[in-house]
Amino acid sequence: MSLFHRRARGQDVRQGDIFRKAGTYGGDWVVERIFDYPDIPRHVRLVQRKGSRAMTVAAEMLTDPDSFTPVVDPGAGEDRL
Repeated sequence: MSLFHRRARGQDVRQGDIFRKAGTYGGDWVVERIFDYPDIPRHVRLVQRKGSRAMTVAAEMLTDPDSFTPVVDPGAGEDRL
């Protein structure tokens, strides 16, 4: 398989997905918006699940277990992750 035909990591992230951030400012973060522009990699806006903070990161970061881990939302069903 050619490297040019592989799907970029982070392409299966969807609005409403929940991720737990590792580190000092951990906690659960929800994908609020997805940014797809032709000149930069896909980015997502995350909002803190129980708080008022927000951040924008490259979607690929959500696939890095040193940064984030997916959280299964019991109300979302198995098809979410």
